[in-house]
Parts: sequence; structure tokens; C-alpha cells
Amino acid sequence: MKRRKNTLRFAVLMLLVSLFSYTASYTYAFWASNISGSQQSAFAEVPIGEWGLAVGPPQGIPEYVQGDTYAVSDYVWYDGKIYQIISGDYASAPPPSNAPYGAFNEIYHEYKPTNTYYLNDVVLHNGMFYRVINAGVANGAEPGTNGAGWFNMYSIVWSSGGTYTIGDYVIHNGLLYQAAVDYNLHLNTPGTSLHWRQVGSVIWNNFTQYAIGDHVLYNGILYRSLASHTNQTPGTGSNWIEVGSYEWTSYTAYNKDDIVRYNGSFYIAKRKITGGSVPPSSNAWNTYNMPVWSISGTYSNGQLVLHNSNLYQVVNATNANANEPGTSSNAWNRVDTSEYQWFNTYAANDHVLYSGGVYRVQNVTNANANTPGTSYNAWNRVDTDQYQIYNTYQANNHVFYNGDPYKVVNLTNANANTPGTAYNAWNQVNTSEWQWYNTYVSDDYAFFGLYAYKVVNASNANNNVEPGTANNAWNRIGTLYYQSFNTYQTNDIAIYDNVAYIAISTSTNIIPGETGSESYWELYSN
Repeated sequence: MKRRKNTLRFAVLMLLVSLFSYTASYTYAFWASNISGSQQSAFAEVPIGEWGLAVGPPQGIPEYVQGDTYAVSDYVWYDGKIYQIISGDYASAPPPSNAPYGAFNEIYHEYKPTNTYYLNDVVLHNGMFYRVINAGVANGAEPGTNGAGWFNMYSIVWSSGGTYTIGDYVIHNGLLYQAAVDYNLHLNTPGTSLHWRQVGSVIWNNFTQYAIGDHVLYNGILYRSLASHTNQTPGTGSNWIEVGSYEWTSYTAYNKDDIVRYNGSFYIAKRKITGGSVPPSSNAWNTYNMPVWSISGTYSNGQLVLHNSNLYQVVNATNANANEPGTSSNAWNRVDTSEYQWFNTYAANDHVLYSGGVYRVQNVTNANANTPGTSYNAWNRVDTDQYQIYNTYQANNHVFYNGDPYKVVNLTNANANTPGTAYNAWNQVNTSEWQWYNTYVSDDYAFFGLYAYKVVNASNANNNVEPGTANNAWNRIGTLYYQSFNTYQTNDIAIYDNVAYIAISTSTNIIPGETGSESYWELYSN
């Protein structure tokens, strides 16, 4: 008997818990583009929220009855959902509308093709926030398919429906690109035209616009650009010069006294040569007897010598005359290779090959004191879009780290911290999810847990402040249900204990309907 009573009590208890969970789950979102007053500024931009199963309308928001009279901008409840009336043709049929520009907008966090959207409305679609930038276009197009109507607020994946400007970063086929021009960026796929330049790649291609001083790899050889140009293959014309080579080429322009090597012998130019004169052509070249380094020799700045079959040039006569080539820094530079040499003296923008990577001098003093990839602010590795701990980054630089894209938001902090490890250094991009280390600004949006939030106070919202944990920081959006941490403005609507209220002054953490709330809230009805 006792066991039967206990079983019955347990069943009753579970029934009560189920009923409580059912009735407590009603939540609502709304389109506020058509709401007058400050409620529009607080809620209109993001009609996002979660929905529960409704058993009846909240007090103040009536159930729709065909034949009843309503006003444009009224809210009605019908079949478990809340709609806003947006035109006078509401009496012909109950909600929902059949297409845009109908009588009803369903209050829902996802994009609805039958809703009517207005400038700056924001919706969720396929996990991303989209904002209306042209209502006429947006109401006839799915978000993500027409960049003239919808702006994807957080994705940087390139799309033919996107809107881009010079300097923008995109991801395409897993690679990072930056816009090089300001036109037709949505019409030209990254990696196929001069419109986009791949980030972290020095592999030559025939559509990039190269500037003087640019470096590329072609067939494993490092070249430097001598002129602004497009579509000249390295090793075929005078726009490129091979780095670390003294070998004569038919396309290189030479000045008087330039020295080249041809078929193992050295020659010196008698005059300016624009190409085509093959050594030892008597009217262009003289044979040059390259001296071999000797411990007893005396050498001057710029002089070339052979030592152990390698070519060296004096960069500091005092040190060179005191040291054998290749044994001391700031004395001799080896000049017949593009591979890094620890004893060479490098200048700004010099590029070298080292351990399978391409590096550029970032800081002359530090570069000449450190091997590439071993010290910060010395050499930048430039042949990868992956984060490099020793690179020096600039504002808005983008990198991949652990498979995620990041951008620099604070130079000092970004250059001192790995992406995703410190606040106000790097922002993870291409995501709508809240990241504790990201720096947010007013009106930024983020998902956290199951809900959507908007920054209402950037000072309070940043530095690892989880949405929904601090007053006047993040507003949970897309729900009419009261949130204690939200900042409410005059004319905002909130539902508490299934009763609708309207704000009559600004407040945070003032519960509607409770003693002391009379100066902030009053009952709402259409």
C-alpha cells in the first residue's frame, strides 16, 4: 500500500513538472520595423527569438478573429504565433500572409519568405545574420543570393551575391583573399582575376597586378619585380630579376660595369645593355677575371670575390678585411643564392628562402640578429595565410589559426598574443557566435547559448562579459519576454507572467508589474 502511494505521488509530481515546463516555455519575437517610438530603435533591427508552444495569447495581445477590427501595427495571436498587422487588408484571411507585402508579418527569428522586410531589418538565415540594405530587392530574394538586397553581417565567404569594396577580405575554397580593386568584385571569382589577391601566397600567377619590389616564386625560384606589370612570366622578360643570381639572361637590362656569369666565366658590361648581347660579345662585354679571396688581400666596399666556389660581396670593408667570407656577420654577403645566410647583412624588403618558407625583412636590426622564424619583429613569413607567432601584423590583417579566421583589432595585443587567447587582440570572424576574446562595438550582434544578443553598452559588454550575465551590456533580442539584464527604452514591450507591459521610461532590472515598477512600466494593449 505504501509503495502504491509513493508511486502515485511521483506520477503527480512529474505531471506538475511537465505542465510547468509547458506553460513556462512561451516566448515571442517580433518585427519592430513598423513600431513607432523608441521601441523601434531597441528592437526593430533584429527580429530574432525562440518560440515555445503557446496555449493562448498573453494579456494585451488579442487572438486574431476574422471580422474583428484592428489597426495597422497591432499585434495579434493566432494558432500559437504572434503576427504584426502591416496593412489594412487583414480581414480577407487569417495569418500568415501568402507572400511579401501581405497583411501580416510573422514574428519569428528565421527569415520568412512570406514576410515583408524593411530597410535595416536583420534576420537569421542559415546560421548567419543578414541586414536589409534594399527592401525592394530583399523582398524578392533569399538572403545570401542577392547582395544588392541583403548584407551578410558576419560571413566573409565570397559570394556572387555579396557586396565588396577594396581592402575587404574573403574566403574562397578555403583560401584567404583581399580585394585589390573597387569594382566588379562580386562578378569575379577570387583566384581567377586581378580583382582579388591571395593572402599569404607568393606563387606567381598571370592575373595579379605586381608592383615594383614585389617578390614571387615561380618553378621554385625567387624573383623580384622591377616594374609595375601584369602577366609576364618570371624568367621570360625584363620585369623580373632572379634573386641571388649573377647568371646572364637574354631579357635582363644591364648597366655599365654590371657583372654576370655565363657558361662558368665572368663578364663585365662595357655599356648599357638592353638585352640580346650574349657574352662575350666584343661590343658589349669584356671578360672579367673574378678575384679569389685571399687572406692577404685588401678589399673595398662592393667588391666581389670567389671563395669555395661561392660569390661574395664586401658590405663592410673593415670587417671583410679581418674575416674570411662566410664566417662573420656584417662583413661579406653571399650574393649567388636566395637562401638565407646567417652572416649576410639584409636590408628592408629583402626576401629569402629558409626551411621551405619565404621570409621578408620586417625589422632590419632584428632581422640581422636573428634567424627567420625564431624571433618576433625580425622576419615575416609571407608564403602562408596561417598565423605565425614571430610575424609582425598590421591593422586588419587576417590569418587562419586552428582552422578559424581571425583579424587584428589591436596591434599591440595582437602582436603579443596568439589568436583566441587574449581579449582585444584578435577577433574571430566568419562566425555569429559570441567569442570571449572578441572586441565588440555598439549594435554588434552575437549568439550565445540558444539566444541572440545585441550590444547596448560596449564598455560593459566586452572583456569576457557573457551575454545575459550583466546589466546594461547585452540585450537579449527577438523575444518579448522580460529579461532582467536588458536595458529597456520608452515604448519597449515586455511580457512578464504572461501579461504585456510597455516601458514608460528607461530601466534595467525593474520587473514589470511588481511594487516599485509603476514609474517604469504600465499595462500594454493594442
